[in-house]
Amino acid sequence: MNNPHIEAARAIERAKNLQEFLVFRDMADIVFDGAPIPYDINHVMGGPVELRVPAIDQAEAESRVDAWLKGQRA
Repeated sequence: MNNPHIEAARAIERAKNLQEFLVFRDMADIVFDGAPIPYDINHVMGGPVELRVPAIDQAEAESRVDAWLKGQRA
């Protein structure tokens, strides 16, 4: 069983180490259906969508966006 104090300390340490990463996706990959978008988003006509994602590293940011997009298609 996990100690709540240890889990809280891990969560706080993780939050301290989060950085903002840029993830780019094609406009066609994103569904704009009125549901909240969990990331800051920027788009210039004809270019990819730029998402600003808090994560520990670029790989985590990419996987978070992939999971979010997969959930949109479900």
